[in-house]
Amino acid sequence: MEIDQPLAARAEGPFRTTISKQPFYYFAITLVTGSSVPISASQYREYLLMVLNQWLGAIGGGMPVELMDYDYPRATIRVPYDSHKAAWQAMTVNPFKLLDGAGASAHFQVVRGSAFSMGVATSSRSSQA
Repeated sequence: MEIDQPLAARAEGPFRTTISKQPFYYFAITLVTGSSVPISASQYREYLLMVLNQWLGAIGGGMPVELMDYDYPRATIRVPYDSHKAAWQAMTVNPFKLLDGAGASAHFQVVRGSAFSMGVATSSRSSQA
């Protein structure tokens, strides 16, 4: 096969690469606070929805966010793939106050993001050997 052949002629080989769109995007995030008091998973999710609502309005507040794994202050969340860029912006740009009475300031920090859950489950750069 020559390089100058049209693309359709090159695609007739025995192997084909298919890139499919993923339905979800996964984030490993951390809640950075000035308070040392841990919060529950439901409070963590409420803070996340509050940040999305503040940054993106009612559309962001209605975004389906699933808490896949939670170990304070870290969590793994899942959002629709079509909305992952907006969610990433809202989480990293928008600081907020904790509703614990002291009003400590807090913000979310995105550690990793991936279209696959295994992409955020562990880091290939940190070795456990």
